[in-house]
Amino acid sequence: MPAPRFIRWIVKDWWLKLIALVAAVVLWLFARLEQEYTRELKLGLDMSLLPTEYVVVEQNVDSVSVEIRGKGRYLVQLGKFEPKIVLPLVSMREGRERLRIGPENVKLPEQIQVRSLDPYQIELVIERRAKRKVAVIVRSDGIPAEGFAISDIDYDKTVDLYGTKEVVSTFSHLFSEPLNVDGVSESFSTKLAIQVPDTAGLATEPSSILVKVRVEPETTVVLSNVPVSLKGVPLQGQAYLLNKEAKLTLRGPVSLLRGYSKDEVEVTISVSYMTPGDYRVPADVSLAPGIKVENSEPAVFRLLIR
Repeated sequence: MPAPRFIRWIVKDWWLKLIALVAAVVLWLFARLEQEYTRELKLGLDMSLLPTEYVVVEQNVDSVSVEIRGKGRYLVQLGKFEPKIVLPLVSMREGRERLRIGPENVKLPEQIQVRSLDPYQIELVIERRAKRKVAVIVRSDGIPAEGFAISDIDYDKTVDLYGTKEVVSTFSHLFSEPLNVDGVSESFSTKLAIQVPDTAGLATEPSSILVKVRVEPETTVVLSNVPVSLKGVPLQGQAYLLNKEAKLTLRGPVSLLRGYSKDEVEVTISVSYMTPGDYRVPADVSLAPGIKVENSEPAVFRLLIR
């Protein structure tokens, strides 16, 4: 039968046939890599040559279509090269500028030819760079492991914000990326990036901050006979507080609660804009950062306005 004869042909001198197959594949690949191809790339604009005292606030394009030609062995390496268009901005000044770009502005391996660019002209609006020192706010995300608390978060509280004078003047603070403290049980340090609004030309120096987080075991403290005071004035009548003292159970890091006294706690009830009546209201407790109220006796306070 034909099938067994074909199989015998395959098996006979199989290693010679395998060598021939591999050689054919290598020759085919070599021919493909040596062949020239044309490709179109979408390249971003590199503005690193712009003098530091200026900033680009407007541009008519964000990328340029570039037609290139080269051998396959060079084109397959483009992913490692990060091709881009480096704009000739060294001599730029304030105002509206039109730049003509050519193959000399395209950063590519020299073995690859640039055939065309679209567009070949770019319009920019350049303004003088302004600087303003702004506050940095770090927000934590999550809660530490059970039995532990954060006693201190230390970092540089300000950064320099750069951009146009008009835009920079609208910011007084920026946020960092969230600080993840979920499940932590020991102190640590981490770098957090500054979150800069997506507005042309805005940047910070530095672009990130080093945050040192101190984590300690938690403890509780009970404070008795903490005075409760009224804040503000009712719309009508006089305010009378029937419970003038509170018993507070506080929870927080050992170092913060060590020696903590009722003199460091402010318990108030706001009566501003209230009208005559009989009220049961919670109190506002002012504590040092990192300390929280675990329990209050009473939980609500009786307030009369007559």
